[in-house]
Amino acid sequence: MAAALLGCSVAWAQSNDQLPGFELERLETNTGRGTLLVGNGELMAPGGLSVNLLGHYQRAPLTLSDGGDQRLQIVRNRATSVFAASYGVLSWLELSAQVPFVVWQEGEPPTSVGLAPLSGQGVGTPLLQARLGLLSRRQRKPVDLSADLGVGLPLGNGLALAGDDGPRFHARVTMGTSLSIFQSSLEAGILFRPRIQIATSALEPASSGASSEVRIGAALATTGRGLRGELGLRAIIASQPAMEVLGGVRLPLLQGLDAFAMAGPGVGTAPGTPLFRVLAGVTFRSEPPPKLSYLDEHADRELQLTLATPTPDQREELVRPTPNWEIGVERSPTQAAVADNTPPQRPYQPGPQERLVLRGEVHFTQGNAELPGVVPLLDQATLRLAEQARVGTILIEGHADKEGGDASNMIVSLRRAQAVRRYLIDQGVPAARIRIRGFGADWPVSATPATEQERQLNRRAEILVITDAEDPLTTQAPIP
Repeated sequence: MAAALLGCSVAWAQSNDQLPGFELERLETNTGRGTLLVGNGELMAPGGLSVNLLGHYQRAPLTLSDGGDQRLQIVRNRATSVFAASYGVLSWLELSAQVPFVVWQEGEPPTSVGLAPLSGQGVGTPLLQARLGLLSRRQRKPVDLSADLGVGLPLGNGLALAGDDGPRFHARVTMGTSLSIFQSSLEAGILFRPRIQIATSALEPASSGASSEVRIGAALATTGRGLRGELGLRAIIASQPAMEVLGGVRLPLLQGLDAFAMAGPGVGTAPGTPLFRVLAGVTFRSEPPPKLSYLDEHADRELQLTLATPTPDQREELVRPTPNWEIGVERSPTQAAVADNTPPQRPYQPGPQERLVLRGEVHFTQGNAELPGVVPLLDQATLRLAEQARVGTILIEGHADKEGGDASNMIVSLRRAQAVRRYLIDQGVPAARIRIRGFGADWPVSATPATEQERQLNRRAEILVITDAEDPLTTQAPIP
């Protein structure tokens, strides 16, 4: 297209026309979960909000050439700002919008080839998008998978090469998963945009200067609560292929507020592909606490009936008491056969070949198994597990006070352990590395609590990060 533009400029040398208006910008940021360039297949929780404000600089995004030595950098430097926001509507639906604005651009005067100067500023193409959740690891699927459907509104300033003559549409599919301390994602999609009619001479008919194109992307990011790294790739497959690679870092500033910076080169002949690009900005994200259990409708109904209808005392005597429940560890037939003759299990104590990396407690209100939003101890446990050179395990032991019956206390203690497990999985901890146990009221901190504070000490979940004895020494986490 660049050669065609330069060719047609000779025929228009006496007309002083503008370049055909089209959207030069190729960067579309990801406003939801994932990296700045590519999502990770996850959707924000219903009621969650994410807001991005960024600026970026491009070097030589549009250079015209006649195929020989004659080259004209129509846009040599360009600075653009982007405001984007995303909102979780339903568990399977997320809506987003972004509005770019060309703050400044300059280049070689196109008057030498008979073209009028470009506008230095202008509003870009506003983009509206719906993200649909297809698969989710929260629902025990192997990967996160989502589909994006978007439309670009023809409201941009064509005189600033910031808007098409008509609407543009895109559709893409994004898949993501966790690999140890890394989050990886892939995406593929197609963009439909208006055709730009460019005449190669005054006598020849117009030809297509911009057509629909296939877009692919990939990203790799580190996880954790501190400084994180991101690496993203975006490529187009069309008559004029192009590719950009951007790498950078993301740094938490305040609760829910991150700053980021990225930079990288561009390769290709497609208009809008710069020699390099530099981005920087901030992201604010706020999401309600995630759903804390996997109970289906039938299991939830049975649980509510159990809690609401205590079993009569005479029938309770016929039921063999169970001192604790353990999930995540399968028992062999031999173990099951001798289970009745084994002594009740006790809370975990490290063996000679094991080492506690972190130990702490999360407390609950009476009869409740919900976590109070963000729990720093669990975030610390996630980080410490990721730091271990050897494979580690998180053991969660739920406890209750003695204000309910044995059966209800056992269920509540297990639900508290399940709530902590769900939180850790949402933070990226593999489910296979988490074990939970419920002890009911068998192991209180205060055997004869006299105050509400003492009773709350018994309503707890203990979190233990366990690894081999060769790993670092134990650190005790403060009790919140």
